[in-house]
Amino acid sequence: MRLSFTQFGLQGSLGLFFLISLAGAQNPVNMDPEQNTAKAKQLLKQSIEAMGGRLFRDQSESECEGRVAQFDRNGSTMGFSNVRSYWQYPDKNRTEYVVNSTKGGFLAVLVGTLPVKGGMYIQLFNGDKGWTMDKGGVNEADATVVAEFQDAMKRQFRNLLLNRANEEGVFLSYAGMGVADLRQVEWVEITDRDDRKIRLGLDHETHLPLRIHATTPNEEMHDRDEDVTIFSNYQELEGIQTPMQISREHNGRRTHQIFYSSCTNSPNLPSDFFTEESLQKKFKETGGKVKPQK
Repeated sequence: MRLSFTQFGLQGSLGLFFLISLAGAQNPVNMDPEQNTAKAKQLLKQSIEAMGGRLFRDQSESECEGRVAQFDRNGSTMGFSNVRSYWQYPDKNRTEYVVNSTKGGFLAVLVGTLPVKGGMYIQLFNGDKGWTMDKGGVNEADATVVAEFQDAMKRQFRNLLLNRANEEGVFLSYAGMGVADLRQVEWVEITDRDDRKIRLGLDHETHLPLRIHATTPNEEMHDRDEDVTIFSNYQELEGIQTPMQISREHNGRRTHQIFYSSCTNSPNLPSDFFTEESLQKKFKETGGKVKPQK
């Protein structure tokens, strides 16, 4: 059946009308505070179910292997390194890098920028403690780097979905519709008593996390820092949706991209895997000399 120009225009107008009506219904400005918070909680619940529901909630560990690309201040690639990342949720991470060479000898890692000039480098965090291992041995991580890790945990998407909304002093709100990476997203905003603001972008169709925008006060610069994390190439592994590509930006500058080639969400890691002793053992196995305990 062919439509006349008038009929086509009428149907187009009706479609536009319904789109505008839908947008108006979802506009956070038109919601009272209780409706707004309820909408945000509903979106988080939908995202948890999309990520794997009970399997996602009960997941305790993960292991991923791939490559990380690092970028300089001009956005040029500085090289690739092999990477293997281990998690024991909620706040234990061990990331192992095999670095062949880097311009200027720097590698952008999970948090901060640390000096690496080749060989194996391991960065390990266990709550409020951290250690590093390189060809020089095992050392305590700098206190600033540990603090950055703890701050990064407050914007890690698993913690955002499962934990942060229930913390004391955290305010949850629905921030409306938007577009990210050519996908329609719904934004959930999380603010806390430390003036930290985090916007979580959930795919409108799949409810999977696509972006995290975090702004935090920078007291030293009397300004605010902005960190963006982008998730893509989701794959269902052992019933859990897993992003196989992760990109990070800091204050508008891309710092690194991670491309995972394989992941498992039930690696059955050793009980001492996230301890200083495990790094001392690893250092000895790789031919280094373990430093005597003080």
